[in-house]
Amino acid sequence: MSFFSVNILTPSKVIAKELPAESLIIPVDRGQIEVLHGHTHIIEKLGTGTLIVRNGGEEQLFTVTSGICKLLDNKINIIANVSEPMAEINVDRAKKALVFATDKLSNSKDLSDEDRVKYTRKIQRAEVRIEIASKK
Repeated sequence: MSFFSVNILTPSKVIAKELPAESLIIPVDRGQIEVLHGHTHIIEKLGTGTLIVRNGGEEQLFTVTSGICKLLDNKINIIANVSEPMAEINVDRAKKALVFATDKLSNSKDLSDEDRVKYTRKIQRAEVRIEIASKK
């Protein structure tokens, strides 16, 4: 029995539309939250991490990177800057991105604060992709 539907959206495409869910684990800036039937209405700032949609004993995993989560009634909208389902993760690309961003962050003394944040986010995104892909 499904209790709510989940939409996962990015600026460039719809990742999932009206995905049925009994529970949902959402990475937020302050950690993570689990949404179950009857959860109060919320609007939260997304963090970088793994979004887990559970329904009927099955799990679907997605990466999400910053954005917002809005829960109202029985509908959850995840609006992320970047998101992808587990099946679309390219592990080789993620590993190369991790090496590149780590190198940039550790070997460039003249990086601006903005660039430090950018490369830190790239590292987090790559680590999440690698972690999710290992569960395939």
